[in-house]
Amino acid sequence: MKRLALVLALSAPLAALGGDSGLVVFHGKCTRCHGADGRGKAIFNTPSMLTSKLTAAEMEQVIANGRARMPAFKAKLSAEEIKAVAAFIKAELKP
Repeated sequence: MKRLALVLALSAPLAALGGDSGLVVFHGKCTRCHGADGRGKAIFNTPSMLTSKLTAAEMEQVIANGRARMPAFKAKLSAEEIKAVAAFIKAELKP
């Protein structure tokens, strides 16, 4: 919980500066359903991102176009933001 508070505290200034980092996008758009740690939430039956076999490119497609109950984000995020969040998930979220 402390980690999430720290991440959110650091994310606000980045967002205010117009930062498109994957961290900012992840915590702004993904944590509600996937959790701050990317493990998913049982209440939503969302998959864990930590064990995903998707490549970054495949993940970008899922983020942009949606899949199953996940909505599409291509109208809400820029292509750069989608790419950044997919890269963040692949590089930073570890089991």
